[in-house]
Amino acid sequence: MHPLFLLLGVYYCFIGRLPVFLMSALVALQHECAHAFAASRLGYKLNRVVLMPYGAVIDGDLAGIGFKDEIFVAVWGPLCNLFTAAAFAALWWVYPDAYAFTDTACYVSLAVALVNLVPAYPLDGGRVLRGALCMHMEEKRADKICRGITLALSAGLLLAFAVLCVRRVPNFTLLAFSLFLIAGAFGNGPSAARYTKINFSSKDAFRRGVEIRRVAVTSDCTLKRAVGFVERDKYLLLDVYDEEENLIGEIGQNELAEIFFSSGIYSTLGEFL
Repeated sequence: MHPLFLLLGVYYCFIGRLPVFLMSALVALQHECAHAFAASRLGYKLNRVVLMPYGAVIDGDLAGIGFKDEIFVAVWGPLCNLFTAAAFAALWWVYPDAYAFTDTACYVSLAVALVNLVPAYPLDGGRVLRGALCMHMEEKRADKICRGITLALSAGLLLAFAVLCVRRVPNFTLLAFSLFLIAGAFGNGPSAARYTKINFSSKDAFRRGVEIRRVAVTSDCTLKRAVGFVERDKYLLLDVYDEEENLIGEIGQNELAEIFFSSGIYSTLGEFL
């Protein structure tokens, strides 16, 4: 927890809106956990989530993944919030009385989802935009476009804040959000929250015995796909075949774990055999 996050909680407590603050924190955590779940499908784990005054934050850059997979991880955060909001709305049709107890959770989830879909970095919408652009142009050019859009949006928010100040109804949320976007446009500083590759070695499991799971794959099977065959409490054995269905080798789970840590996730099993 960032110190400013705790300070903001004290402020909300004094103005009598502590439940809204706590609900917002839970929705932000749900959002980041959805990112972490999506990343785990690629073989990465998240070591921590940092609660900031403007929500929960992580280092969203996953070393070694492609732009399509980066988009996949980015969209899962807002999608999870949209699913949650839709679930609460559906609940109201079945149990209308539940509206009074779940309306805040629904609207906060919807707000977090829509804000994160804005195509400005470092929001999820900005990450999706950058990934889509990088698939069609150089990364430097894509970064410039994303930075320009982010700064333009920040300038618009600052202008709106100035106009409201002139009208004597300042909205400091606009100011804080614009400053957050400006900081994001020039890159996030070093963060203690990072994605790292999952260690799925089963060396310790052999002491108590473990069931073997044998899977046959072709030599062009990538490490990313092979990791998806790993199951809890089972030891994976991959029989690797060539295009003519001739067995060319076997890779155990522990060996696969070592290869996964030292290689790119898009490398093929045939390259190691």
